[in-house]
Amino acid sequence: MFGDLDAAEKVFDNLRNKNIVSWTSMINAYGDNGHPNEALDLFEEMEAVGERPDEVMMLAVISVCTKLGRSDIGEWIHEYVVRCGFGESVRVANALIDMHSKCGNMEKACSTFDGMTRRTLVTWTAMIQGLALHGHGRAALTRFSQMQREGFRLDEVVVLIMINACSHAGLVEEGKHFFRSMAEEHGMEPWMEHYGSMVDLLCRAGLVNEALDFVMNMPLKPDAVIWRTLVAACRNQGNVNLAAEVLDCMMEMEPEDSGNYVLKSNLHAMIGDWQSVQEVRSSMSCKKVAKTQPAHSYVQPTTMSM
Repeated sequence: MFGDLDAAEKVFDNLRNKNIVSWTSMINAYGDNGHPNEALDLFEEMEAVGERPDEVMMLAVISVCTKLGRSDIGEWIHEYVVRCGFGESVRVANALIDMHSKCGNMEKACSTFDGMTRRTLVTWTAMIQGLALHGHGRAALTRFSQMQREGFRLDEVVVLIMINACSHAGLVEEGKHFFRSMAEEHGMEPWMEHYGSMVDLLCRAGLVNEALDFVMNMPLKPDAVIWRTLVAACRNQGNVNLAAEVLDCMMEMEPEDSGNYVLKSNLHAMIGDWQSVQEVRSSMSCKKVAKTQPAHSYVQPTTMSM
């Protein structure tokens, strides 16, 4: 929990009577702290001493395999799951779909999904997200239609996934429809992530002016990620003037962020406007601009709930 893996190992090693809870806790500790190979080694050690896994243990090991991102290991643990009798568990099947998708094995993810006799909203979300992740926008739309026919109601997460699927597949009108339907048909309030995905959708389609209009009319204050998405799209499409306009908005919003000044300086340098480069650097030196510091973060893993 506190990231002290050495302490966790000492406690585990000193346990005289290890049970399934202690094995699972230690495997989770390895997985959560960036040591997936050690987690699998410990799982094999547990097998060697005759400890039988339970569903919680299997979910922990599947999570570790997902982090490794290797389809061969994914198929190995899938076979193990079936052999141990956990193949009918909806929670385990959901985790397997997510694992195969993130390991790039969409054929196995789809066959796991198709073989399920009972599905939850999490099942559909995992399947649609996997298809979207690999650019199968049309297939994601098909699964979404199937989900609705089976009586599942979409939520904010599903809408976000569908907009992202449309973005990666170039389905602009379909993505716009999903966004509009949130408020008009389902009474949902879009999150900042939904707005960001819409900007990404428009920018990927080359509609940077429409994306800027969308941002300027947002009811929420755009965050830095949205502005930077716009800048990158403008730069990639050679629209330097619009990129400079967007950067001015970013600098107004974050006047102490040195990264914005560097971006604008690089933008002018790209087109050989060295006078503007000097002006930006002078402006930066005259203001109290914070230097970028290395970031550290910890992401608490989420558990799929039914």
